[in-house]
Amino acid sequence: MGTDLEKSNNRRAILRFLALLTTTTATTLLGTAAYAAFKASDAGTAGGQFLKMGADARGAAMGEAMGAAAEDAAALYWNPAGLAALERRHASATVGLLYQSVQTGFAVYGHPVAPMVEPVRRRELRASGLGTLAVGVLYLNAGRIKERDNTGNLTGGEFSPRDAALMAGWGASVADHLDIGLGLKFVDSRIQGSARTGAVDAGMRLRFELAEEWPYVLALSASNLGGTLRFREQGDPLPAVIRLGQTLRPLKSWLISADAVAARDNAPYPAVGTEVSLPAGEEMSGALRAGWSHRTRGDLDGLSGISFGFAFNWSSLGIDYAWAPYGVLGQANRLTLNYRF
Repeated sequence: MGTDLEKSNNRRAILRFLALLTTTTATTLLGTAAYAAFKASDAGTAGGQFLKMGADARGAAMGEAMGAAAEDAAALYWNPAGLAALERRHASATVGLLYQSVQTGFAVYGHPVAPMVEPVRRRELRASGLGTLAVGVLYLNAGRIKERDNTGNLTGGEFSPRDAALMAGWGASVADHLDIGLGLKFVDSRIQGSARTGAVDAGMRLRFELAEEWPYVLALSASNLGGTLRFREQGDPLPAVIRLGQTLRPLKSWLISADAVAARDNAPYPAVGTEVSLPAGEEMSGALRAGWSHRTRGDLDGLSGISFGFAFNWSSLGIDYAWAPYGVLGQANRLTLNYRF
């Protein structure tokens, strides 16, 4: 009895230390980033802006506060460590109709890997034994733009900028309460010319309970690291993003999420989201979602920053929807189809 209590106290002490270490590391990174390069005055200095525009409808509805909340295949975009929570194969496709005729797409597939041999330390690994692998593609089409010369006069020509990123990642639980993940990206951007580069994503998550009752997740991730898009002589780094996220589940059906985000070409900003699950039978369920992000509040006139959405699931199929206003630019709509099997 005393031994079990001692082990429990040791685990709590380790978790508190890891949480403190993660928070301290994230605070240091965010503070250093804000001072060195992550400033509002750096807006426009990074290429591949589509990499910051979100992915799935659930994330869009929750204010993009998904650093700790993403636990399905879409975690490949938000934080690859969240792939560790995937227990079934998950295929997802998202279509986004954004402001100013901008269109986005995101398709992803996550597959838990069954162990080829019995793991030696089964208690420190998830049931899959080897974590989850995921592949995906993120796409943006900015529509047709009329050409102008250096005096602002129309030339009669048109071009269609578009961006795409091929993504692959892995996430697994390496200890009772610790998940880690790694992702790779190949980015292709085309305006009139084209540029290509690669990038790396990495993340971790700590899972435990507050007051031995409320599930809590603390997460840290870094995205779009190491790439530079070079058009002719001009080279622009990708918009590296550091995200400190956390979720709390006060009730089994209620999730609260909050992120602190720092992007290379903007000042750090907060984002919050919430989700209420609505069971409707053995095979049916739904959800209501809302969120707020400070990312666009200082840049746009009119209503912006808020978001709303809902979900409906029946058996293995699901549909998510998100709506968000972008001030004078218009509004954004995202629709996601999910299949879990």
